[in-house]
Amino acid sequence: MNSKWTHQVKKQLKDSVFLGRIATDAEIRSQTPFHAPVWLSERSDKLTFYIKCLSPLPDEITSPLGRIHPYLEGTTNSTQNRRMLNDELGLDRIPYPEVKDKVEEFFEGKLILFTVTLKNDRLYVDLQKVEPGDAADKYFIIPAPDLKAQETREDLEAKLTTERRPITLKKYPNLFDAPTMMIFGERLYQVDLSSKSNSTTYFQAEDTDPDFVDLEPEFHDLVDVIYDHHLFFFSKENYRTMQDKLARGRTHISEKKEEPVLSLMLEREPDEQPEPPTLPVSTEDEFGFLERLKWTAKQQEKMMYRDEDLYAFHMSVKTNPLTILGGMSGTGKSRLARIYGKTLGLKEDENLLFLPISPAYQEPNDLLGYFNPVTNRFHESETGLIRLLQHAEDHPEQLHMVIFDEMNLAQVEHWFSPFLSLLEVKNSNERHLKVFNSEEEVASDAYRPRIKLGDNLIFIGTVNFDETTQAFSDRLLDRTNIISPKKPSFKEAALFYQETKAHHVVSPGETQVSTESFRSEWKVPDAETGLDSLTEFELHTLDELHHLISANDPQKGVSFRVALAISEYLQNVPKDRNGEVVMDRKRLFDLQINQRILTKIKGMDTFVRPLVGEMMNTGIELEYEDGDLSRLFKSPEAQFASSFEESLRTLENKAKELMMYGFTN
Repeated sequence: MNSKWTHQVKKQLKDSVFLGRIATDAEIRSQTPFHAPVWLSERSDKLTFYIKCLSPLPDEITSPLGRIHPYLEGTTNSTQNRRMLNDELGLDRIPYPEVKDKVEEFFEGKLILFTVTLKNDRLYVDLQKVEPGDAADKYFIIPAPDLKAQETREDLEAKLTTERRPITLKKYPNLFDAPTMMIFGERLYQVDLSSKSNSTTYFQAEDTDPDFVDLEPEFHDLVDVIYDHHLFFFSKENYRTMQDKLARGRTHISEKKEEPVLSLMLEREPDEQPEPPTLPVSTEDEFGFLERLKWTAKQQEKMMYRDEDLYAFHMSVKTNPLTILGGMSGTGKSRLARIYGKTLGLKEDENLLFLPISPAYQEPNDLLGYFNPVTNRFHESETGLIRLLQHAEDHPEQLHMVIFDEMNLAQVEHWFSPFLSLLEVKNSNERHLKVFNSEEEVASDAYRPRIKLGDNLIFIGTVNFDETTQAFSDRLLDRTNIISPKKPSFKEAALFYQETKAHHVVSPGETQVSTESFRSEWKVPDAETGLDSLTEFELHTLDELHHLISANDPQKGVSFRVALAISEYLQNVPKDRNGEVVMDRKRLFDLQINQRILTKIKGMDTFVRPLVGEMMNTGIELEYEDGDLSRLFKSPEAQFASSFEESLRTLENKAKELMMYGFTN
């Protein structure tokens, strides 16, 4: 059965908070088909209660129900509700005959903050906060902006006037009417906001100079309920008082005099936990980041990766718009991608998206969404990719990462096609993803017809190579590295876990790496990474590789794109505290040949065998006979470029696959 609520509404509900009180006996009996505001099932210990919502409840939530009464149901089937009632009342320890009365007594004379969950096409209450207070008939919400740790009131006022940058109202999605007032510090602003991207991002109207008024100490007495310093709930009477204050004492932001900034430190309950602060922007060097990456993987996530694999992965992400982690299932590829994002300071559902790929994906619309010409509405795909891309465009200073998990379950070149073309465009100002025709009149401005794909975007894919997956085309392999982390032996893993348990290492702390650091400070300028930065022996090896491969198949070879990518990779080796590179150049050249060129040596015996050589079963043991590529790698000129241990091992494995299956991937 199709849901009554759109995917967008479901997402917005996660950011929505409401205020209410327990329904009265008279209300329930006269206005609903229920019998009591709190009742306990005779067949189980399920407790049900009904909340009257006193703050705005958007039509998008209630209209699908055809609801004829304003009461929302909550039950102890909700883990959140049972946990709160246990914390407050010790619910599970109350004798059954007393439960109903105790819960009614607890709710009596309280204001209740709650969220709404959709289950089986019904709305259910999840309790968030219950505090004493005489309930008024109606409450209004004034939101507070969510600023970064380093941002000040001056930054906020610049967003409202000169800069017109996005303002995040973390718990006020555009399900609600656009707010006309906003609070920050002890200052009340009159605003004209509209939402143009994701549901909690707003922009002040152009050519406006918002008014403000500084609030007296009695402001604290006017606020009825506060939710995590993001939302301020006012009774109807107190809300009008706030409006009157603006009308009587307002000043334009552009006219304000310099004055000390007062911070609003509202009274917290002793056990109330504040929202975790935004991570500070990192000032560490690249090697410091790599040390944190190793610490996070080993000490925090208990995952064992070789330093070489972490370095190679980091270098690929830094220099490529798309990096693929490949290998057998269960070697920690997805975990590595998430660990890397965590070390960058990214947060899931904010600037990191973990997107499992479905075999049903056939085209970009499956990831992005589609435009309905009948309703003039763009319908975002349930993947949430559009929202993240728009957030990335609005916050170019922040890195954003998309992890395509098991990306080759569907044909990558089909669903990822627009990105493949755009991501090779060097100038980020020219990378615009077309979502729908800009000429269309869109009923909702939550989505943009074009989204800029900036340098702050990181795409990572994880892949398995088996009978359930799709092969990669040369077009894709030309544009990415395939990093295959080495699986440690079980003996090594056992020693690793023993060591991590025995030694406690102090956390280096968490920070957020900026786009500037990642793409500029840690990366060598493109002008210094041309073909002239390759050595004579590296160029010779690449030329010979192209000659041998194209002689077998004129449509294959080593393109200028691949050669330039290898050059850029080699020039971007991180350095340690002593100024020494963390990986040897010859080893890196070998890895690049293996990751970027040998991945395209695949197919049937006729093409592949002369290149990779032949594995023969002598009856005693398997013997490997060199092919054209292994002879090249072992030649004196090529050995000056690298020993090619990894590449030679790959060629032997491909020869073994040919012997066993008649083809190689």
